[in-house]
Formats: sequence, structure tokens, C-alpha cells
Amino acid sequence: MTPADPPPVSPPLSITPPPLVRVAALIAIGEAVAIVVLAAAVILRRQDADLTWAAVTASYFLVLALLIAAVSRGLLQGRRWARTPAIVVQLIVALCGFYLAVPSGQPLPGVAVLVVGAVPLVLLLSPAANAWIKQFPPLYGPTPDR
Repeated sequence: MTPADPPPVSPPLSITPPPLVRVAALIAIGEAVAIVVLAAAVILRRQDADLTWAAVTASYFLVLALLIAAVSRGLLQGRRWARTPAIVVQLIVALCGFYLAVPSGQPLPGVAVLVVGAVPLVLLLSPAANAWIKQFPPLYGPTPDR
């Protein structure tokens, strides 16, 4: 007689995220909107006649904004997969703000960008966000007893 296999793990599609995670998602949506504005500025304020370069750069910004918006939507819907990409994006934004403030010598805009990246990062790594993620079952089934 063989032992019965445990039932398959069926993770819930979503568990309602805490308010701190929703605030981080809303800040990220604001970042996506700012990137769209930057893309428009690249097209409208180009200094040279090279429209191709400006269009390619603006297209890159638009794709980046769509990805950030998709991750933000995933966070708002309580999707587990969205937390890690959101953390990576906010870390990159915070590091860009640091670079703008310190090596580039532009402290005012640099600190502003640093804060915009650091606040959602702290929210996504808060105890409430960690407790939310721990509500999901393990991805690869129950942990074996050792």
C-alpha cells in the first residue's frame, strides 16, 4: 500500500493587500504617469532634427510606464507576483535619485526622486506587507518535515 499524495496546492489568485501596499501602488502609478509626461517632453522638446532618436527614446519610456502600471495594478489587485518587480523598480528609482543628488550635484531634484523611490520601497518591505505575502501558500507545496 502506497501513501497517498498530499492534495495539490491551489494558491488563491489574490488576497486583499494591506493599505500600505495600496499606497505604494498608487505612488508607482504616479511614477508611470510622470514617465509618460517625460516621453511627451522628449518628443516635443527635441533639440535636433533627429525625430527617430526621440521616437525611440519616447517609445522606451512608454513601454517602461506600461510595465510599471501593470505591476501597480497587480499590487492593487493583491497579486503576489507584483511585489518583487515593484520593489526592484522602487530601488532603481531611489538609486537614480541618489545619483542625481550626490554625483550629479543636483540635490533638490535628487532628494525629491530619492524620496519618491524610498517611500514605496519602505511600504513594500513593511511588516504589514510581509504578513500579507505570508498569507499565500508556498509555491512548491508544503515544506517537508526534516
